[in-house]
Amino acid sequence: MTNPDHERAMELFGDDLPDDLLEHIDDPEILKKWPQGLADMLTVIEAALVRDGQPTETARQQAFLAVRALASYAGGRSLYVPKGEQLDIALRDRQIWEQHNGHNVDALARRYHLTEVQIYSILARQRKLARRRVQPDLL
Repeated sequence: MTNPDHERAMELFGDDLPDDLLEHIDDPEILKKWPQGLADMLTVIEAALVRDGQPTETARQQAFLAVRALASYAGGRSLYVPKGEQLDIALRDRQIWEQHNGHNVDALARRYHLTEVQIYSILARQRKLARRRVQPDLL
């Protein structure tokens, strides 16, 4: 007997999923909801990319790539994703970190309507996060 949830996942993701994938999930509520959740993620990412000006086919391919990457990173565990102002600030801070070249604190402060002190504080927090990604705590 075929499992409709597995068939839906195969429609969404092709042959990349192992045949026994659903056998490892115990919670029937998760089993019932995960195909719809994945489909929703694909739709949201694709729509965002199309709104950003990408052709629909390219956006769809990139949405599949993004969802696969996220599943590879966080598959099987809970993942908190903030929203609203908290998300905006976190993304802004990451952009500041990526755009910082060692000599442009004043330009970043102007661009993001912040003070240089705020920029230095953001850079310090981002540096600490980057260090933790590369060198986890030993204690």
